[in-house]
Amino acid sequence: MSGEGATNMTATNEHRSPSQVDERRGWFDEFASKAHDLTSRNIFFVVVMAVVAVWAPTYFLFDSLTHWYITFMLPSGIITLLLVALLENHSRRSEQALHRKLDAFAAALAAIVDESSSEETRQHATELRAAIGLQDRERTDDEE
Repeated sequence: MSGEGATNMTATNEHRSPSQVDERRGWFDEFASKAHDLTSRNIFFVVVMAVVAVWAPTYFLFDSLTHWYITFMLPSGIITLLLVALLENHSRRSEQALHRKLDAFAAALAAIVDESSSEETRQHATELRAAIGLQDRERTDDEE
């Protein structure tokens, strides 16, 4: 794909360069970042293990195995679902930022390489330009 085609495809996907990204984030993004910061620390794992250790002996307080199991599994399932959503938000934003950085690097490198007199080097510059925003056009299958 030519550099012009890559630019057109990138523009339709609202691909922004790093300098165009607003530093302000919404409340959900901020909350997801805080959740990521909290859950990625070793103390979070220790607290979760302590909760499990406290829950396990409570078996004797319930009249049936089912009630004992549900009192822990239902809330933990809900919390897990919410944490997955929050952590995926953080992961997606990190991936987007990484792609924007790589795209900026590729564009700068392509501009430098364009100054070369070698046809092979200029072809590499064309490929670099085509790679800008590739994550927005890439498919998961190999079919053409």
